[in-house]
Amino acid sequence: MPQILGYVTTGERAAFDAYALSLGLDVTALANLLILRELRAPRLPELAARYDTAGPAGDRTKIVAHTRTPEIKGLFAAHAASAALKPSRAAAILFRAELEERWLGTHVLPVNRFDSL
Repeated sequence: MPQILGYVTTGERAAFDAYALSLGLDVTALANLLILRELRAPRLPELAARYDTAGPAGDRTKIVAHTRTPEIKGLFAAHAASAALKPSRAAAILFRAELEERWLGTHVLPVNRFDSL
């Protein structure tokens, strides 16, 4: 299965894991949703200006999106290249942005408080 990797800090990874859990998703499903959203509604150059940060080199771990087809991986690689980024760097930017924006949790998958009681 084709993969898209994003390298983030261990703290960002822990936050991403918790965020995925809060949405009822596994980590790769959340990563896939963010990549597909980017392919359909591109914001990468804008996001790169804000979220292209890296922590200490030793404090790195990866988030893996297992894509269904090689075409998605290729489209994302081309999209990242159009923003002068490698796919792994572009993915990390998307993951960091979502951790701050919480767009999926706020606009797409909000918790129905009545169902959660």
